[in-house]
Parts: sequence; C-alpha cells; structure tokens
Amino acid sequence: MLQAALLRGVNLGKRKLIMSELRGVCEGAGFTDVRTLLASGNLILNSKLTGAKLEAELEKLILGELELKTDVFVRDAEEIDALIAANPFKAFTKANSTFMVVNFMRGAASKPELEAMAKTSLTGEEIAQGKDCLYIKFPGGQGPSKLKMPKLGTARNWNTLTKLAAALREA
Repeated sequence: MLQAALLRGVNLGKRKLIMSELRGVCEGAGFTDVRTLLASGNLILNSKLTGAKLEAELEKLILGELELKTDVFVRDAEEIDALIAANPFKAFTKANSTFMVVNFMRGAASKPELEAMAKTSLTGEEIAQGKDCLYIKFPGGQGPSKLKMPKLGTARNWNTLTKLAAALREA
C-alpha cells in the first residue's frame, strides 16, 4: 500500500537528513516506489506494513542506518483525503494556503495541550482538533507566532499536504 511517512524535525537546525540517503535506506530495507517530497522529511513509499507498525519500523531504520532519532507519522491516501475534506478553515485556506498548517499527531491533543495553545496564540490564530491532527490558522505566518505546539507531532502547511495527496494518487 502506498503511504506517506512524515518525519518530525528533519532539516531544522543541526538535524540534517539528505533525502537521497533516506530513499536509499528505505529501498535497501525492501520498501518500493520510494520517493521524497521537498527536503523536509516527506517520504512516499509502498509497504505491506501500515500505521503504527510502519511508523515503528521506519523510526528504527532511520535511527539504525542514518543515526537520526525522529518520530514518523504515517498516513495513506484515504486518510490524507479525509483530512483535507474535513478542514474546518476552508475559506481561510483558499486565500492563505501557506498560512494554514496541519499538525499530525498519534491521537487527539490533550486538554492541557489545547489550553497551552489557546494561551499562547496570537490574535487571529485558531486551532481545531481533527482526527489525529490539529488544524491551525496562522494569519500572520508561523514565524512571529508564539503558539505552544504539542510535543509529539509534525506540522505541514497546506501546500505540502496537497502535494502529498497528489503524490499518493499518482501511483
């Protein structure tokens, strides 16, 4: 099954990962149709493993072969399409796709995490809980934001998300 694997905190600061090396390691481990999208830890691959099993396998592989400890969040085409369809901020997204972010998580954000986000949000920033994700509007962009994000998650802007959806449909 073709799936997207989203790596957390890749190519930020000192956490460098060369995408060709990531592809090579995944191909060497037996995954097929391996591609990367952009240089920010977006991997498309075909695997019989799904969900948490694939996440754990990729985390172990990346740590063992590339010496990078990272969290991996896996979604298939149906899950990505459902996430796009469920966007509660469609009008905002249409006009401001680079300022619309989805934070992928392994479950719902906790009440303390949502409260911390509400307390640190700037005027106009809005957060909505989705299925294993948060939808976040950043009208002023992410740079100036003070939003306290949940610790275990990885964010992608809307443009990247729609590119991932298209890549999953190309197979």
